[in-house]
This record gives sequence, C-alpha cells and structure tokens, in this order.
Amino acid sequence: MEPAKRIVVNTIAQYSKSVINTCLSLYTVRLVLSALGQSDYGIFNLIAGIVAMIGFITNALVITTQRHLSYYQGKEDHHKVQRMFANSIILHLLISLILCIVFLCLMDYLCMDYLNIEESRRETAKFVYLMSVCILFITFMSAPFKALFIAHENIIYISVVEVIDGILKLILALTLLHLDFDKLKVYACIMMFIVLFQFVAFAIYAIFRFKECHLSKVFVDYDKGCMKELMGFATWTTYGMGAVICRQQGLAILVNKFFGTVYNASYGIANQIYGALSFIVTSIVNAMNPQIMKAEGQHERKQMFHLAEQESKFIVSVMALIFIPLIFEMDNVLHVWLGDVPVCAVFFSQCIFITFLIDQVTYGLHSAAQAIGQIRNYTLLMYTPKLLSLAVFWISLKTNGSIEQVMYWYIGIEALVAIMRLPYLHKTAGLNVKVFLYKVPLRLLPLITILIVLSYIQQYTWDSTYRFFFTIPIIVLIGAITAWFSTFTPSERNTLIHFVKK
Repeated sequence: MEPAKRIVVNTIAQYSKSVINTCLSLYTVRLVLSALGQSDYGIFNLIAGIVAMIGFITNALVITTQRHLSYYQGKEDHHKVQRMFANSIILHLLISLILCIVFLCLMDYLCMDYLNIEESRRETAKFVYLMSVCILFITFMSAPFKALFIAHENIIYISVVEVIDGILKLILALTLLHLDFDKLKVYACIMMFIVLFQFVAFAIYAIFRFKECHLSKVFVDYDKGCMKELMGFATWTTYGMGAVICRQQGLAILVNKFFGTVYNASYGIANQIYGALSFIVTSIVNAMNPQIMKAEGQHERKQMFHLAEQESKFIVSVMALIFIPLIFEMDNVLHVWLGDVPVCAVFFSQCIFITFLIDQVTYGLHSAAQAIGQIRNYTLLMYTPKLLSLAVFWISLKTNGSIEQVMYWYIGIEALVAIMRLPYLHKTAGLNVKVFLYKVPLRLLPLITILIVLSYIQQYTWDSTYRFFFTIPIIVLIGAITAWFSTFTPSERNTLIHFVKK
C-alpha cells in the first residue's frame, strides 16, 4: 500500500476505534457504577489511579521503541531493528519490575494507613491494589509489541484488539449486575485478565507476523549500545511528558489552594472534554509518525519535513472544525450536558481548547525532532518553560492575580513554545521556516477565519440554548468545504479522492 493511502487507512482505523471505545466506555462506566456502588467504585478508581499515575512512562517507552524501530526500518537495517526490539523488551521488563516492587512495598502503608478507606473494605482494597500492580506490569510488557505494530503501520490490528477490549469491559459490566460475590474483587480480577488478553493478542500475532520478534533471542540480542540509545531517548521523552503532567496537576493544586474545590471541578470538566476529543490527534499522529521516522532513517530530510508539515496541517484542520465552534458554544453545550455548570468551567474549557490549537500548529515539528533523535536539548528547551510556568502561575496568584490572568499566562507560554520550534529546527536540522509558514499557518488561515466568523455570527443572530445542535454541523460542513479548497493541496485532494474511489 502506498504511504499516503496507508496514512488515510490507519487514521480511519484509529478514529473508528476511538469513537466506538468512547461510546462503549461511557456506557460501561454507568453500568459499573450501578453494579459496584459509589463507595466500591471510588475505592477501585482511587487505588487504580495511584498505580496508573506513572502511566506516562509507558507512553514515553512506546514512543521511544516505535521511533527507533521505524528509524532503522527506514535505514533497512533489519538486524538493528531486531536488536532494538529485543533491548526494548529488556528495558520494559527492568522498569516494570522495579516499579512493581516499589508499589508492593507501599501496599500496606497506602491501603491500611494513608488512604481513607473503610476498615471493613481494607482487605478488599489490598486485593484491588495487587490486581492493579499486575495490570501495571502487563501494560508495560505490552508496550514493546504495540510499538512494533505502530512501527509496521499495522494500526488496524491494534484498533481491532482495542475494540474487543472495550466490548469485553462492557460484558464484564453487564455480568457484575447479576453476581452475588464480592463484586469489587471480581471486577478487579477480570480487569486484569482483560489486560492480559490484550498482551497475548499483541504478542502472539507479533511473533508469527514480524521476523524481528524472536522472544527466544531477547537476552541473546542484548546490546549495551542499543540499551544506552533507548534509555537516553526514553529519559528525555519521560521528562517531557512528566513536565506536562506536573503542570496540569500543579495547576489543579494551585486552583484548589487559591479558589477551592468548585474551581477544581471546573478545571476537571475542561480537561475531561479535551481528553474526550483528543483521540483524534492520537489517530493522526499514530498514522503519520512511522512515515516521518522512516523518512529520516532513509536520509530523506526534505520528505520528513514535508510529512511533518502535513501532520500539523491535518491535526489543526480537523480539530479546528470541532474546537472553534465549541469555543463559541461552550456555555450552551455545558448547560445542556451538565445542567448546573460550575463557575469558570466555560472559561477553562475555552482556554484549554485555544492553547491546544496553538500548540498543534507546529506539533509536526515535534515529531520531526523525535525522528532526528537528538532530543535532549529540544526537550529541555521546549518542556522546561511548561514546568516553570507553575512558578509564574503561583507568583501571579500570590500577587492577587485572577484565574483569568493565570490562564492568559497559560496560553502565552504555550504559544511561545510552539513558536520556538521553528528557529530550533531551522538551526539544528535545516528547516525552511518560510516554506513551513506558507504550507501550514498561511494555508490554515482561511479555514480558521471562516470558522471564527461563522461562529461569531450565529452566536449573535440566534438566541437559543439548543442552537448548537443545528449550527455546529452546518459550520463544520462549511469549514470542511473551505479546508478542501484552501487548506489541502491538489495532490492531497487527489490522494483522498483516489482512496474514496478505491
């Protein structure tokens, strides 16, 4: 399959999977809450949340493994691909064992002393904790195989497995309603087996499908140089993801300290909405990143930057169609969804959406920096300001600043980081900044202008709480037509047309 067609197919597969799993998840949560009750459901989420807190490390390792596999596939160095995969398994095994030992040592303290759990449920809480540690270990060990599928651009299989995963969780939720045993224990245990199913599905298929997947040679293929290369990349990727999470959670703590829990609810709602829609970005990134990495591995720097430009353009185009109308209609959307909307929830949501769109204009260059591989300086330069922004937020609030001022700082710092990618990639990798500005922001300008103008007009010409059910689809349709003719190039349009015909 041609690269352009593969990108479209993989994007559709990821997008379809995400939509299906989001719908399944929303219904499953309702059933599980009904079956377990609020107290037991709270215990599971509290304990599983503590263990899953370091889940960003798993994401960092997936990105690390996929980058190196794709890069050396581009070089057509199949021996190095095999060694990288083997060493990634060893690295995942070591890190997961260390983390599991640490969590097991903390089990009695957390379940018996630190966490506020009813005494009658503490033994059950310990069982849930053990299952959560098992889930953590299995998830870590699944990561190299998932990265291998992404590197081979076999996104369809990942999507199928994850949809089955969602269906199994729904079946579990339905089963819980009719059980007389300790439902929390059953739920935790079966959740562990569902995660184990996902691991087995990835591992077995990979063993038979990909020639570099030889588990019997994992320790034979240990290579100090490969391990050092993987650990170096993973360290800085983890730092970057950790900085973003620290900023997010740190801001939540500051909001709580200066404004109280009601504002925390507003901030949480904003992040929930963003999280529910951000799967679209993941779909595009997972579909395009392997091509970007392979192009760099083939020493096709110009093609690599071209794909990075396309990634930025595709992401912003799709997300702008959704986010810009929502920014204008956020008040009505939240009132229909929640009824009683917490104070500042609309403002938080609008600011987070604006920040996201600004960041994505140059996000393709982030993928380009990962493809090039020398990410220490890039990560320090791009992610340290995000971490230090907490100090700016604290100073602003300490000097009687408002939450609005804090969020303006939030947007400004994110915009600064997005702009910094341009001179950095120009200096270190030869990016033609003028070409990038012409192909991405300038091409996106008509679409964004149309969306803003239409959203503004409908806001002041039709006064109805439920108008967004009609106006947003119309604005999205007009925006999509605008993007087709003004954002996408003739070659990109021909690729999409040819794919649809096929």
